[in-house]
Amino acid sequence: MVNGVSSYNYYNPYPAARAAAGAVVINQNDIENLIKYANGQPITSIPEPTIAQTAIGTLPFAGIFGGFQAIGALKNNGLTGTEKEAFKAAKKAGTAKGWNISETIKNVKAQYPYTRTDAIKAGSDFFKKEYGDILKSKTTPNEARLPFKMGKMMDKLPGYARLRETGFGKAMGRSGAGFMAVIDGLIKTTTDVVPAFQQLGFKSGMKQIGKSATEVAIGSVGWLAGDALGMSVGAAIGTAICPGVGTAIGGFLGRFIGGAVAGAAAAKAAKAITGKTEIEKAQEKATQEAAAQIQNDENTKLALAQQTLEQAQAALAQNPNDADAIAARDAAAKIITEYQTAEAQKIEQQSEQTTTQPAFNGYNQSFKGLFAGIPTVPGFNGVSYDMNIFRETMSHRTI
Repeated sequence: MVNGVSSYNYYNPYPAARAAAGAVVINQNDIENLIKYANGQPITSIPEPTIAQTAIGTLPFAGIFGGFQAIGALKNNGLTGTEKEAFKAAKKAGTAKGWNISETIKNVKAQYPYTRTDAIKAGSDFFKKEYGDILKSKTTPNEARLPFKMGKMMDKLPGYARLRETGFGKAMGRSGAGFMAVIDGLIKTTTDVVPAFQQLGFKSGMKQIGKSATEVAIGSVGWLAGDALGMSVGAAIGTAICPGVGTAIGGFLGRFIGGAVAGAAAAKAAKAITGKTEIEKAQEKATQEAAAQIQNDENTKLALAQQTLEQAQAALAQNPNDADAIAARDAAAKIITEYQTAEAQKIEQQSEQTTTQPAFNGYNQSFKGLFAGIPTVPGFNGVSYDMNIFRETMSHRTI
């Protein structure tokens, strides 16, 4: 009778169905992880950097751009606008010399004549000076050119030269947002747009262009907003430390770090709007379809698990903290363990059947007809179970 109750619990269709459905979901997810790892795709997600991490990460780039800015300032003795053009003409004519540090410091101080008591005002004035005409549709040409003659190349793009003449375009150039937009656009074109056209066709490629353009545009505007705020704060701090030169340096660092942080936040928001790239969506769909097929093929599933386990263990031997390798190893080990457990259960069941079959047959032959119509399990009629009878009988039964 105990064996009868155990068999009922094992074959009860309701909890068994729920357990089977849960196992399919879990196993299929494990298989997807194995496929991703085998294809070199990431399994674990990388946490988003904090604002502090983003700001710290921009410092090397600030140093690079600051170097370009310092070199340019030294070459032109810290002059800008019409004064710089006049100086360049005089230098060309041989009546003036460049690379004069003392002249550069003097000219920078003349441009930013703020004292420590004017620290807060310095930030406000610095912002107005740089971005005062941001909303104007027509203004003086933007002096901030992209490095390595990239500005001249960009001017050949339809509408770009006209954009530089607007207040917004001028702000984009002066802030560095324009340069970062170009870099970001080139990266996204190479990593997202071109592969979408090549691998998925024209329709997906055009969709990816829209997504990438949205992300670049929103990121650029975010950079510009953070740059404007950072400039005011940085200039004020720089003036409090060292009037004149400190104002200029503080303004630059403030706007670069502020732009980078705000740009990263804007890009994150843009990504939430556009979602996964077309390539990522296609890979995800293909992985799910392959996993569904492998799920029903025990031999292929086991072979994939064994192969991935070896690959993950080799990777962990080189880097024990490899998160993807750890996830792949655990998923593979789980599938192999489940397979081994299932095989062991089959062998055990076969052994039990071999042991009990003769006695069962002898019981039937010896008592054939004697207990006809009496069910071996309460409530079992040979086809299904009457659960009311089963529960009622078992509630008064002691084992």
